[in-house]
Amino acid sequence: MKGPVRVAVYCPHYEDLGGVQLVVQRLTAHMVRTGHEVTIVAREQPGAAARLPDVATGAALVRSPLQRAPHRGARLTAYRRFVSRFPSSAWRLARDLRALRPELVAAHCSKFHAPYLAVLRTAVRAPIVVHLHNGARTADGPESPALARLLLRSAERVLAVSAPVADYARACLPSGDGRVVVVPNGIDPEEFAEVPPLPRPRPFVLGVGRLAEQKGFDLLIDALGANGLDLVLAGDGPERDALARRAAARGLAGRVDFLGFVDRRTVAGLLRAASVVAIPSRFEGHPLVCLEAMLAGAPIVAAAIPGLPPELVHGETGLLVPPEDPTALGAALAELAAAPERARTLGRAAAAAARRFPSWREVTARVLEEYALALV
Repeated sequence: MKGPVRVAVYCPHYEDLGGVQLVVQRLTAHMVRTGHEVTIVAREQPGAAARLPDVATGAALVRSPLQRAPHRGARLTAYRRFVSRFPSSAWRLARDLRALRPELVAAHCSKFHAPYLAVLRTAVRAPIVVHLHNGARTADGPESPALARLLLRSAERVLAVSAPVADYARACLPSGDGRVVVVPNGIDPEEFAEVPPLPRPRPFVLGVGRLAEQKGFDLLIDALGANGLDLVLAGDGPERDALARRAAARGLAGRVDFLGFVDRRTVAGLLRAASVVAIPSRFEGHPLVCLEAMLAGAPIVAAAIPGLPPELVHGETGLLVPPEDPTALGAALAELAAAPERARTLGRAAAAAARRFPSWREVTARVLEEYALALV
């Protein structure tokens, strides 16, 4: 890219904790540091200021009233709410973005916010680049082919986080095949370089992420069994109470520790101290926790789902088990708990493989190259 560009980052869920927030923060911070003028447009928060600086990135943050589209099978009230609120919220969003005069709109959103992108495509004279973080299933709802096509049709280019996500985009919109490229997530090697392991009284399995159905932590509790390991869950979300009840019902309440939200340094220390990092997700696009666990040299047991980094190889850099199978998950956890030297060998191999991952600086440079192509 020849010079600084004004970029509007449309990310309705930016202030929700999760992987998308972290990706946007990493990309935006690097863009701001290299002289680009970036404004993040997020969903309005009750009682919060409409405009303010974003401390995490140095960008401006604008909040706009956004109403996500309902998914198929939602209650009639959800459709009525969307139909009644969409015209005014779309007008407000278009007004906000026109005031920013962006040269490019970078969208980090699921298909359920695609109707707004369709409006922006005509209301704002700037190309749209869609960052696609998941395939058919997303954290905010089930598959919706019509909304997925609307999202992709709005884009000048589509940056998919993994090959399976790119394949999904091409299948949804074959005519847009040439606009879809893979730009994987990155790592910050220095984030783990000097962080010591965070010790705990007993060996533990670690789960990191939002406590939601997608992450499969209910399966992890079912898998814990009699392997002697504690379970530490770092994260928060709507399923926390249900997971606590599940652990209590299985007599595991004393072995499951819910830490809630923890900062990045604590996550790094836990990853370096865990006997096993478990990733039992039901679906993912390109999970950051997997990249970071490998970088930390952690032994990994993961569900064999699309979107995992190809460097995570069963029996070489971790163990992969069938998804939705707590018995197989429990067997793999027990296997590594009984053979700590093998677990350490897998962790060392994972750390060596992680050195091939791109840094966030490199990922941002690649993203800016794609933005430049969209601006031609």
